[in-house]
Amino acid sequence: MRQIILDTETSGLDYENDRIIEVAGLELIEGVYSGKKFHKYYKPDDLIIKHEAEQIHGLNNTFLSEFPTFDQNIDDFLSFFSDSELIIHNAQFDLSMINSSLKRLGKPKISRELTKCTLEMAKKRFPGSKNNLNALCRRFEISLESRKKHGALTDTFLLLQVYTELLGGKQQILNLSVTGIEEKEIPRKPILKDFPVVRLTELEVSSHREMLKKIKKNIWTH
Repeated sequence: MRQIILDTETSGLDYENDRIIEVAGLELIEGVYSGKKFHKYYKPDDLIIKHEAEQIHGLNNTFLSEFPTFDQNIDDFLSFFSDSELIIHNAQFDLSMINSSLKRLGKPKISRELTKCTLEMAKKRFPGSKNNLNALCRRFEISLESRKKHGALTDTFLLLQVYTELLGGKQQILNLSVTGIEEKEIPRKPILKDFPVVRLTELEVSSHREMLKKIKKNIWTH
């Protein structure tokens, strides 16, 4: 299965009148980053980037003036993303911006069914908590050192780590029932049919039992 971690930066928050000025995507194959990525800057047509937006991502009209617009270069975008599932934090906004461009060009819109929203996943797992990317990185102890500003490429790498944690992190291959995580959010990997047989000696069994006695409220002794 091919998925794309996607993030965009825009000239503002009006999906009909503002424009996409940066896009980044990371390719996942069977849930693993393949090393293949997409990253491009775009000028926002003749729009002036809103001050509030520039304060967030640091991109300005002078820097972007040498690039084509997103509309002009959209075929490269579509070629990379193809029909893959898009993993986006706040998918409604990014998808609205992309589909607004596709509508202007008379091209078919990307279906919401092709997206997975990590913001919605986080809200289900941590209801009532802050679930923006910064908050989730802090919750999962993911370094924010590289995030001086909101850059699409930086944010896709952060989102990749957040998404992995939302799926269960390093323990996602275990078939556990975890409070707050829906079963469908935990990928099930094929289980080997023939496990190697490991036989413990009496001394090893005895030593293990003694160790368990020293752990208060351990989960292995019933």
